[in-house]
Amino acid sequence: MTQPKSYRCIVVEDEVHHQELISFYLKKIGNVEVVGMFADTVNASIQIEKQKPDIVFLDINISGLEGPEFIDLLEYQPKIIMISAHSEEFMKQHYDIPYEAYVQKPISLDKLEDAIKGIE
Repeated sequence: MTQPKSYRCIVVEDEVHHQELISFYLKKIGNVEVVGMFADTVNASIQIEKQKPDIVFLDINISGLEGPEFIDLLEYQPKIIMISAHSEEFMKQHYDIPYEAYVQKPISLDKLEDAIKGIE
């Protein structure tokens, strides 16, 4: 049996309890290492350019730049897993954001696992 691919990720989420929950679940999944957690897009963009993670878990409603502007600003383009309380249909209607997978809050282990499998 082959080992699942391992990923380095950065979490961009302004709610601390969601940061902690995502980190907790990713440790359980095992093949995703959290290399940074940020509550704003300014610090996140600096670290994304420095660390070049494979995945960014991005909450759409966050302090700093809105999601589309934030992604456009990045020179390095990691895979994006969107996180939002809004439905994916709402997101597609109101935001023009390229992303590989979508997780609707409330966040769960199963939802994160499915999102990661969706980018493999």
